[in-house]
Amino acid sequence: MITISNSQESKQEKGVVIFMVAAGLVVFLGIAGLAFDLGRLYNVKTELQNAMDAAAMAGAAELNGATSGVDAAVSSAVGATNNYNFNNQPVTVTAGEVTFSATRDGGYVSQATAAASPAGIRFVKVTTQKNMDLALIKILPGVGSTQNVGAVAVAGQSPPLNYACDGLSPLAPEPLVDVGGLVTNYVPGQQYTLRFAGGNNPPPTGSGNFLVLDFSPITGGNSGAAQVRDLLYGGSAGCIGVGDAICSKPGVNAGPVRQGINDRFDSDTDTRPGIIYSEYLAGYSSGGQTSHGNGRRMLPVPIVSSDLNSLQPILNGRDCPVYIYDIVCFFINDRVPNGNVNVMGEFVGGCKTGGKADPTRSPAGRSGLPSVRRLVLYR
Repeated sequence: MITISNSQESKQEKGVVIFMVAAGLVVFLGIAGLAFDLGRLYNVKTELQNAMDAAAMAGAAELNGATSGVDAAVSSAVGATNNYNFNNQPVTVTAGEVTFSATRDGGYVSQATAAASPAGIRFVKVTTQKNMDLALIKILPGVGSTQNVGAVAVAGQSPPLNYACDGLSPLAPEPLVDVGGLVTNYVPGQQYTLRFAGGNNPPPTGSGNFLVLDFSPITGGNSGAAQVRDLLYGGSAGCIGVGDAICSKPGVNAGPVRQGINDRFDSDTDTRPGIIYSEYLAGYSSGGQTSHGNGRRMLPVPIVSSDLNSLQPILNGRDCPVYIYDIVCFFINDRVPNGNVNVMGEFVGGCKTGGKADPTRSPAGRSGLPSVRRLVLYR
């Protein structure tokens, strides 16, 4: 019979305990690693999704029904990810990860294909796959050192808005009629008068027409100069649609118009003076990164007509009624100087504003200009 001494039993027990502690330590580290890496995975997944959301929205904002819009959408989508990190590295996407479609849920094609037939393109999808380095969980058997993380975002433009809410400004840009009586369109990139100083206005605008509108029926407030100033700064809080009747507003309003627009200008995150819209879109360098404006220098305004069914200029300072004929946007290039001066803005076409496409109202785009649309992030 073999007899095991107490010292031998003790050594065996110690060996078992060491093995159990080592095995438990591996399990503990594995569980801790799982919790740690899952937390990191959630964070980097969120960061990556935010980057894709920003890229899709930036791309969708550029779509204009032309090849130039598709190309600009790719550039903006790729550039929009610069402000985001994934796994402590800047997020990058390639042009090939940006695709386009005329419908939200399918049919996405490459930049080249979309650029060849751009008219119906309304949606942008940005998709990417990245690898995240695992920190602790990789010590477990069969677990790799990296984890694949994917994200996808789809953004698009709504149908043309014919019912604008919360943001429309009470200015009517100079009429779309030339001296010979022929209707002309605004040209993107060119400056136009948003408020006349009065006096000898160019035909067909009458001398008493300052291009200021009476928004009191929309806002429920008065139509005084302070109301004009507040509306230019913050935009209307009510809604107005294509075909609705409104009145033009007499009076110079030079100070309130200047104060409202300048306060709006100063509330933008890009207050560089004298820049054009393309420079505004490109952004500016700040702290080693490209920063962009927050959109406050964009001014959504109605085109108005003295006739409900055809575009006719308003002649007098108190034409009533006049009708909302279309809704477009201008960019404020600079602060308004002191004095009773013409207020200028650069025409950009459509831009983001509150509102909806109401099928019971007259359609937007009757002027033949790019219509205001709302950007929507779908996923």
